[in-house]
Amino acid sequence: MALRRSVPFIAALAALAVAPTALAQAPAPAKSVTAIATARVIVDQDVEKNSEAIGKAVSAARVKAGPLAVAAAREEAGRLALASRLTLGELLVVAEQSPAPFGFYGPFGDEGTFGPGKYCGTIRTRIFTRNAEGRRRATGRSRSRFGCRIPREVAQTVSVTFAAT
Repeated sequence: MALRRSVPFIAALAALAVAPTALAQAPAPAKSVTAIATARVIVDQDVEKNSEAIGKAVSAARVKAGPLAVAAAREEAGRLALASRLTLGELLVVAEQSPAPFGFYGPFGDEGTFGPGKYCGTIRTRIFTRNAEGRRRATGRSRSRFGCRIPREVAQTVSVTFAAT
């Protein structure tokens, strides 16, 4: 009885193994050069202190960083090709990479410290006092205030792959 139920399953597996996949990628060229580069663009700090205006400034910096990163990666690929005695061919692949773990960059992150796309919110600061010896001691209390944090710069990291001859 168990054998009868498993026969269609085994037949389906065999069909999948023999059938060509429709999503198969084109074979990679015999020779290629891949380079990774990062471009950093300063975010305009002279904007209104609200999440929408800061988000637009960050977005504008990202738009500028993309072409700079691709150009830097192309230059690096040319250097690698020259060192390998190859000639760069056509551009095959451009892929964006995260500049740091979890997309975090810089002390405030370019995605917003108060959540994705939120650059303004409540900032809490611990309150300290000094003891008799003059050393700082945390009181366990904090102050809260509304504030905005504008990232200093935006980083764009890309990987480019060129055919080579």
